[in-house]
Amino acid sequence: MKSTSQILFLILIVCLFISGCSNGFAKREYNSNGKIAKQEDHYAKKNSVYNPIVGGCQLTVGEFDGRETLWSIMTEEEQEMEVSIHFVLSEGQAKIAYIDDDGNVITLAESAEEGKTEIDTTESVWLKKGKNRFKVVGYGCKDLDVKLLFEEL
Repeated sequence: MKSTSQILFLILIVCLFISGCSNGFAKREYNSNGKIAKQEDHYAKKNSVYNPIVGGCQLTVGEFDGRETLWSIMTEEEQEMEVSIHFVLSEGQAKIAYIDDDGNVITLAESAEEGKTEIDTTESVWLKKGKNRFKVVGYGCKDLDVKLLFEEL
């Protein structure tokens, strides 16, 4: 029979292994449209504030790994929407993606591979009939700030 200290040591090692590898999923899934298109979100984040604002939303996060839905809308018919994107990231890799009801993924804005990124852009998106979503997807993100404003055309 193992002593209590050996069992506790083994539990500690397993916990350290799990916590050390817990955010590797985000890098593996970053370019997987199949994972991004899933209905459920999968992320780890620290110091996060999400604010729904008039005409859109804003997310500020100290650290972020994964994929999170920022905004979704059900439409009865196709319609064109203008999306104003303000996107700042001090470190890591991230993008803003649009996902239609069929699971098609379109990247609207994406950070540079190295260094700080600041993007201010406006994109026209054709929303399909059904559920339409906008997600932030990233790994190793530090000081992420995203603001999306929507306007029907």
